[in-house]
Amino acid sequence: MSRASVLLDALTSEPTTTSDLYDRVGYPALTRVGLIPYRAFRDELARLSAAGLAHSGDAPDGSTLWWREEDASPPA
Repeated sequence: MSRASVLLDALTSEPTTTSDLYDRVGYPALTRVGLIPYRAFRDELARLSAAGLAHSGDAPDGSTLWWREEDASPPA
């Protein structure tokens, strides 16, 4: 399973914070794909966003929110 697919599987159309998404993915999955460092996790989310596979925005409290369109597919 790729880093992208792990993150895309955890994203939904409901915006969630980076921290909540990190918790949702879970330590075992993060370990398998080498995304334990928080910076690596955020960098991978940024790559997905740049590719148009994930979306981000700012929450009122300044945290970053992430979501995806339901019909988006992970890269092969």
